[in-house]
Amino acid sequence: MVQRKGMQFTLNGQPFYVNGFNTYWMMTLAADNSTRGKVTEVFQQASAVGLTVGRTWAFNDGQWRALQKSPSVYDEDVFKALDFVVSEARKYKIRLILSLVNNWNDFGGKAQYVKWGNASGLNLTSDDDFFTNPTLINYYKSHVRVIILSISAYLSKTHIFFNPLAKNCDLHVGCIADGAE
Repeated sequence: MVQRKGMQFTLNGQPFYVNGFNTYWMMTLAADNSTRGKVTEVFQQASAVGLTVGRTWAFNDGQWRALQKSPSVYDEDVFKALDFVVSEARKYKIRLILSLVNNWNDFGGKAQYVKWGNASGLNLTSDDDFFTNPTLINYYKSHVRVIILSISAYLSKTHIFFNPLAKNCDLHVGCIADGAE
């Protein structure tokens, strides 16, 4: 397992250097059998050139090929696609950073949580209500729990590098004030 020793990451007691890449689309491509092979190709190529960590999304909220169609309602086929991505990363010894929500509107993001809140009768006026509204925070915490339970089998295999609470979150806004517990 990658650990921190002072200011250095280590793996099995040796320095571990993060040589990373960003591929937001992996879960979406893995959900389609005709494009699933591209996921394998990326991990093969990344491994061949010495990359050690890949960042990809463990979210797609309320849109085309949504992982989460509505709060706590998931598409099982897209979950299988996420499992495939994690499995392929493990096969090629690539650790993953799995982003759990987008700060921007792409792929749903915090704006989709606000839409869900308004659809349930809340009167939300800003996408940043995602960070402070108790209902939206609970929607998000539920999503985090579902993802963690889904990937828990992989966690023991140590191929998840870390899970940021949000992608490109502006810290001055106060990203999920008390975390996802």
